[in-house]
Amino acid sequence: MRWLICLHSCSAEEGKNEEGSTDGPVSDLEHGDAVQAANVRFSRIFLLAKPDAGKLVVGTIALLIASTTNILIPKYGGMIIDIVSRDTKTPEQQAEAWDAVKNTVLAILLIVVLGSLCTAIRAWLFSSTSERVVARLRKDLFSRLIQQEIAFFDVTRTGELLSRLSEDTQIIKNAATTNLSEALRNVTTAFIGVAFMFSSSWKLTLLALVIVPVISVAVRKFGRYLRELSHSTQTAAAVASSIAEESFGAIRTVRSFAKESYAISSYSEKVDETLELGLQQARVVGLFFGGLNAASTLSVIVVVIYGAYLTIMGSMTAGTLTSFISL
Repeated sequence: MRWLICLHSCSAEEGKNEEGSTDGPVSDLEHGDAVQAANVRFSRIFLLAKPDAGKLVVGTIALLIASTTNILIPKYGGMIIDIVSRDTKTPEQQAEAWDAVKNTVLAILLIVVLGSLCTAIRAWLFSSTSERVVARLRKDLFSRLIQQEIAFFDVTRTGELLSRLSEDTQIIKNAATTNLSEALRNVTTAFIGVAFMFSSSWKLTLLALVIVPVISVAVRKFGRYLRELSHSTQTAAAVASSIAEESFGAIRTVRSFAKESYAISSYSEKVDETLELGLQQARVVGLFFGGLNAASTLSVIVVVIYGAYLTIMGSMTAGTLTSFISL
């Protein structure tokens, strides 16, 4: 994936070298795992969506509003619990409490409508932008590939190039738009949620944040390992596709020399390699998210216990505790 961004962002040489020249850095596309892929910063991916920056800005604003509304709903739900928990013995107190409940429910409905509208806008803008990004990327990539030296095609299989044009561009599209949207949503929700948590109870918030450093270290190491494993999986899949493409393209030669078994064996070997890498990736993802879920659940249990203690002691209300847990 990273080689693709480099190839997309780097323009062709102004002065053409002679055919067969190998000047310039070698790439992992030509030499596979023998050459480490270039390390490309995520900011380079942003350049792919630069022509649609206006739409992304509007989508980001809609995302911020939608994230805020998602945080406000539990807070208003806690307000309703506090209202119904009041001592309402007289008809005047009951009428006042009922009016307060109706006003709160009306506020929740307005928040839901606003949040739904902003979510729809965000999804539409980011999805439409992602389609434009992948179309633009494929055109530019094909343009760069078709201008490469002949020696480049001598050492690079056609099937692998086709795999890069189809599969890798899809991955980069997701990274530049969809994944970016999800990352922004999670980050904004986290910051806004922490702000509301501190406003509800700073003691419970500090207790809930104790586990954050541990999770951050685990996520960082997991992301690095998964990125390397994903690159190996993509490479193996691309090689398998190239074997199939070459076998089909030269089917008369394969049949003439009775090499069907050899072609099947070569393709099966690479498919099995891709399968093994995929299964390894699935095991790692399963273990990681299982541990992450266990850690987060235990932290919630601790927060609930301490929150119940604070509620019993009168330091916070039942509605505030409910809102905090919902955040």
